[in-house]
Amino acid sequence: MTTSWKETARGGIRDLLSDPVLRAMLERSSLTRAQFETFLLDQMGSEIAEKRLNRHEMALLRRDRGGITRGSFNRTLKQGRTNVSESIHTMLLLGYCRLLESPGLAPFVEASDRLRTQLDELRKATGSDKTLFDRAVKQMLEDLEHGYRALMGWDRDV
Repeated sequence: MTTSWKETARGGIRDLLSDPVLRAMLERSSLTRAQFETFLLDQMGSEIAEKRLNRHEMALLRRDRGGITRGSFNRTLKQGRTNVSESIHTMLLLGYCRLLESPGLAPFVEASDRLRTQLDELRKATGSDKTLFDRAVKQMLEDLEHGYRALMGWDRDV
């Protein structure tokens, strides 16, 4: 039985969106899940589907329920792009003012640089032991949350 490009792409997107690190970071981001999924499809949809996609096909891939309209896809994409642009400009502003080097933000810059590498190494180290991997990821997320709470001034003992 041959799997269609739609099933393959939806499976890839579903797997990505079920990543616990992605879900935790998305929760704290300026993007909604719909905006992130739409932006992801716009930027990487053709790579995920392994074929060139038009907007209609991208809209069909959004969510498991059979997709959304092309107009809804475009509106959500515009909102997501606006939020991403504002986030990028915020990072540029912080960098320009050297605030990314401040003790409060430096750990987040370092964490973003190392996160993917650490997760890949963790996957290799834990092998097929999903429980051990999940426990280690949970600890990483708790550490990030602790740093976030300190940045927000909610925990002053960091």
